[in-house]
Amino acid sequence: MADIAASVLAKLKNKAKASDISYQQCLQLFMQEEFLRKLSKSGYEDTLILKGGLFIYTLTNFESRATIDVDFLLRSVSNSLDEVKSLIIKILATPTGNDYIEMTAKGFEEISPQRKYHGISTQIIGKIKNVRVPFNVDIGVGDVIVPRAEERIIHTQLPDFEEPIIMTYSLESTIAEKFDAILQRFELTGRMKDFYDIYYLARTFDFDGMRLQTAIARTLERRGTPYDKDSFKRILTLAEDEDMQKRWRYFLKNIKDDKLEFSVVIEEIQRFLEPVFEAVVNDEEWFASWENIYQTWLNLCDNFSTIGGNDCVRK
Repeated sequence: MADIAASVLAKLKNKAKASDISYQQCLQLFMQEEFLRKLSKSGYEDTLILKGGLFIYTLTNFESRATIDVDFLLRSVSNSLDEVKSLIIKILATPTGNDYIEMTAKGFEEISPQRKYHGISTQIIGKIKNVRVPFNVDIGVGDVIVPRAEERIIHTQLPDFEEPIIMTYSLESTIAEKFDAILQRFELTGRMKDFYDIYYLARTFDFDGMRLQTAIARTLERRGTPYDKDSFKRILTLAEDEDMQKRWRYFLKNIKDDKLEFSVVIEEIQRFLEPVFEAVVNDEEWFASWENIYQTWLNLCDNFSTIGGNDCVRK
């Protein structure tokens, strides 16, 4: 009988060599994919909404930064430790046809206790033969998704595996939460991934201005994040901050674009988000469309009647 497990491990080694990434990274991503397959077949695919680094990584066909965590938003279930533990155990028990893969959960703990609604974190231990692969699952609660959660097919590394169909965040709310994290800590942040992800998404996808503005406004309101008209100016000063530059150089070791200057990233974020943020601050409507090919906002007032300043109404 063929040793399927050994064959899969060999394919992952070959994939790592061909992709110029580590074997450990390929293993982690494979195990994370298997967890998503279990989720998609568990009946709880509307309960855990995929977000964060893994969502972006799979969405961009594994071209953005890799991540060791899997992040979700919890819906329709209590965020008590017992409820979440029961949910995860049920998901792990869901068969996918890949019986040579073992998965267990190790420990559950509360995270983000300062938030109105705390989250839950657990470590999942995946195992194929004698190869042990841990990764974290972080589950948040209470956030808003604009305009709504979206059903997506998650692409897999190896072609012979079923692609899970799950619910994910919108790109607008992904941007909004990362922007919120920057506004909360400014130069104290260690989350360089937030700057990179906004930069990467702005260079990869188009955005509707009104939808992005709504996502940012509702996220800041929901999380109670303070801001004013000068907040973006403070973000711009980070480009020259020595500590931020040191953190950025360390972060670059984990991404493919290891020559990317932090000042370039800040300039891109300014071009992308400053006009949207100004619309939020001034309680105006941002009628524009972000075109990633041109790296600019195109004014949509050509399709509206101008009534003064930047204000438009539909014709």
